[in-house]
Amino acid sequence: MDQAWIAEQWAYWWIASNFLIYLAVFAVALRLNYNFNIIMVGMIYLLPLIPFGWEPVIGPRFVVQSVHNMVFGTIELVIFVITVRPADASFDRAHIKQLLGHTLPIAVALIGLSYLSRMSNIPMGKLELAIIMVVFVAGSIMRVMAVYQLGSQAFKFDIVFREQQTLRTEKLYAWIRHPSYTAMMIVILSYALTTHHWLAGGLGLASAWFGFQYRIYHEEKALREQFGEEYVAYRNNTGMWFPRMTR
Repeated sequence: MDQAWIAEQWAYWWIASNFLIYLAVFAVALRLNYNFNIIMVGMIYLLPLIPFGWEPVIGPRFVVQSVHNMVFGTIELVIFVITVRPADASFDRAHIKQLLGHTLPIAVALIGLSYLSRMSNIPMGKLELAIIMVVFVAGSIMRVMAVYQLGSQAFKFDIVFREQQTLRTEKLYAWIRHPSYTAMMIVILSYALTTHHWLAGGLGLASAWFGFQYRIYHEEKALREQFGEEYVAYRNNTGMWFPRMTR
């Protein structure tokens, strides 16, 4: 039996399996915590996982992007099932503005970069694959750590404050004010690298960065109103995206 044919069959099986696994995780997430935010997040990662348009010539990047969306989409669904409350989504003017200014640019980046990767027939070398996966795994681990350290009471999609919520300034948050956003930008960098297209990758990163900057502007304004001078002092001594060289 031809080795190339076997590799092609395995690639398509892997792509189809990732789609089915994620679909099952999505269904369980909706069963456990049915709300608009989980539907929205679930669809962002589900759309690039739909196994149509696959051809052997685009197999390698298609498979890598399939793995990215299945793994990171599952991580995001678990996070949102644990942290999101249906009452958080008020659908008022502020909520709609966050959807358009924060969520939409990031969704465009994730879905757009995914589909560009799926369409690329540029061969993927072992070194390129290793770099992409190291970046992806590093960002994914950092995302989980940042959310865990912040806690389920403090992490949320909408900018709302819950009872007994305190300002986190330890561990990762002792060095970076928004480590979960830094982590997601690292993950999106791995998406951009998978496209093997500098212009498209750069545009995707710029779109995601705009979405996060929009979120950070409104989030930090709310944090200052909630915690006052305590937050001002923390902000003045901590980097937004990266640790400061001098503190």
